Amino acid sequence: MIDVASSVLVAPMAGGPITPALIKAAEAAGSFAFLPLGRVAPQRARELLAELEGHRFGVNLFYPQEPITEEAEQWARALADELGVEYPDVDYTFDYAELVDAVLAAPTRPEVFSTMFGCPPAAEAAALQDAGMEVWATVTTPTEAIAARERGVDVIVVQAAAAGGHRGTWEVEATPNEFPLRDLVAQVHAALAESGASEEAKSIPPLVAAGGLRDAAEVAEALTWPGVAKVSCGSAFLLAAEAGTSPVNRALIRRGGNTVATRAFTGRVARGMETAFTRTTPAAPGAYPHLNSLLGRLRPSASLQDLGSSKPGELDYAYCLVGVEPERISGGSVAEVLQRLNK
Repeated sequence: MIDVASSVLVAPMAGGPITPALIKAAEAAGSFAFLPLGRVAPQRARELLAELEGHRFGVNLFYPQEPITEEAEQWARALADELGVEYPDVDYTFDYAELVDAVLAAPTRPEVFSTMFGCPPAAEAAALQDAGMEVWATVTTPTEAIAARERGVDVIVVQAAAAGGHRGTWEVEATPNEFPLRDLVAQVHAALAESGASEEAKSIPPLVAAGGLRDAAEVAEALTWPGVAKVSCGSAFLLAAEAGTSPVNRALIRRGGNTVATRAFTGRVARGMETAFTRTTPAAPGAYPHLNSLLGRLRPSASLQDLGSSKPGELDYAYCLVGVEPERISGGSVAEVLQRLNK
């Protein structure tokens, strides 16, 4: 596993919060951060990777998913008609192959190649490891963890219900469990210890605990759980000075309120600030990424800073993905956030 002084790693957060400046600041403070490339166009990915030449960092990609069900597609088309927006064309591959090529050709190759929504097969994982990168996979169940180990990953990131952003379920239609992080880590560790036909197969990769950790006491406790080598925090950095979090989302987080885990943001289960649309659409199906794309046309401008000046109904479709207890998130520099979490 990567050798860094900090017990806290900076989780990949797609959509803008993670910037090259944040990654460099985390490195300077003895931590390690991930560049999220899941929804980044390959050319933009190459530009971001070039900005990180000479630095330590990881990348995170969305693993390709199967097409959505016919029922989910019909629902999304009907919603597009109802809202008066164009039904989007989508790419279920998330440009994965091109992004892998961009990563391999980066001026400085990442130290870690990580995935959400799935895990590379064993041969691909081995090829990435031969290229000098550790392979990490995000899991949400013991079954996914066992499958990740069978594919030869180096580290397993255990993501629980309190986490902000998307749950990393390997199937878009899967309903994520709601176990607290402590319980899910224990289940994953026990399953890895008990499964396998040989002692070698029963080896347990290091675990990274992710989901809702907000202060040094919670981080310290998580590090005592079986198998946990590091913790991963994302939402804790959303208000950091170096974060690319939009003004409107900074304002929403500072205002506080309830967070919900729902498909109504994107079609995959994700946790974020509750909105009028999430309240009125509790039964959204697995229409990812279609729902995310069509709602994007209705969301408030990222530059909106004064929530009181928003247009009528504009905040009904706000897209502020954040974990539980947003009122506990503080600003400051990345170094200051890490200091608070590592005490």
